[in-house]
Amino acid sequence: MSNNNLSAWIEMAEGLYDFLNRRKTTINYTFTDMNISVPQSTGKDSEKAEWTVSGTISISTSEKE
Repeated sequence: MSNNNLSAWIEMAEGLYDFLNRRKTTINYTFTDMNISVPQSTGKDSEKAEWTVSGTISISTSEKE
């Protein structure tokens, strides 16, 4: 991923977080046997760790006082 693409994703994530935070939003994600390959180092031939996620992940926004 190029630095320009990464910057665009970061800006989008920050904007989304700000939007949701103003509304005190909670987002729930539920996964059943979702497999994730996590690279152990950089490079296209890097070995990968395999993770499995089953359950609910909740993301809540709130402002610090």
